[in-house]
Order: sequence, then structure tokens, then C-alpha cells
Amino acid sequence: KRDMEKLGMGGILAVNRGSDHPPKFIVLEYNGGKETICFVGKGITFDSGGISIKPSAAMDEMKFDMSGGAAVLGILQVASRLNLPYRIVGLVPTTENLPGGNAYKPGDIVKFHNGKTSEIINTDAEGRLILADALAYSKKFNPNVVIDFATLTGACVVSLGDVFTGMFSNDDDLARNLSEAGDRCGENLWRLP
Repeated sequence: KRDMEKLGMGGILAVNRGSDHPPKFIVLEYNGGKETICFVGKGITFDSGGISIKPSAAMDEMKFDMSGGAAVLGILQVASRLNLPYRIVGLVPTTENLPGGNAYKPGDIVKFHNGKTSEIINTDAEGRLILADALAYSKKFNPNVVIDFATLTGACVVSLGDVFTGMFSNDDDLARNLSEAGDRCGENLWRLP
């Protein structure tokens, strides 16, 4: 937590304020080559919605809000076993999002690792806050590619169901390669505008 304070990771620290457990920022590196791929995964270990609390129905499933982070940890493990010819960096910002006397609230202003600020409108948008710090930190590794595993919104599930995963990309070749890889392994991706 002290290191995150020194680094100015206000997003992770804000989300963590309602929890009794300190935040963690997991950084893993696999050095198998020169081209650097950075994977960032959301690690919210439990998401109550914070002060903007979620409805109680299905809140028990919010322990899965760390699925993006778990995927990143799995990728690093597999990369090591397969001796992939890349430098792979995994970044997983991890905390709970809970209400509490010290919890962040709508109207608060948060300053991120890159110096940018954001006003909190809804504390159930916590993933964007922790990922903003992690994505800003990823620049330290000068990556060729950054892939972000974010469970940010149910809107993708509403529009795509459980058949496709939504994908956003600013690189047509990378998007095509990821879609083709997803088709081969049964993880269908649908590129969104």
C-alpha cells in the first residue's frame, strides 16, 4: 500500500478505502524474449458496489470480479511452461470494493498514477479506477502490446450473451489475430466499435 501511495495510484487506493484488507498490486514478469506483451487484469476480490451498493440478488457472484486478474495469472503460468519467446508482464490491481466509514463516495476526485483525475459518479464503476492505474503503470515496461482483461460491465452480456466476449481494439491486425485464436480454442470474440 505504501508503494502505491508513493506511485500515486489513487484509483486503487480509493476503491480500497472501504475495506479492512490492504490493496495489492501484483506484478509478474516472464522474460522469454524482447517483444513485450503486457496483460492487465481486474482483481476485485469482492464487489459490493461500494456506497453505490448492488442489489442483494446474486451479489454472492461478485467474488468472480477478479476473473480478469485470474486469467492474467494463468497466462503467466502457461507462458513459463511453454517457454514462449516473448517478454510477458502481468499486472493485477487487487482489492475489495466495500462500503464503510472511510469508503470513497460519489463526488470524490481521484488522481491516477499518470496524473490524470476523475470524478467519481458511481462507486460501482470501480474497475475503471483500478485499471486506470494499472494501465498507466504498464508504460514502465514499454510494451509492444497491452491486453486488458476487464469485467467492467454487464452490457456486453446483455448484447452478446454468453456466446461471445466483447473486444475493443485500436489495432486491426491484433484484433484479427485474437479473433482467429479465439475461434480455434472456443473463446469467441466479437469486436465492438
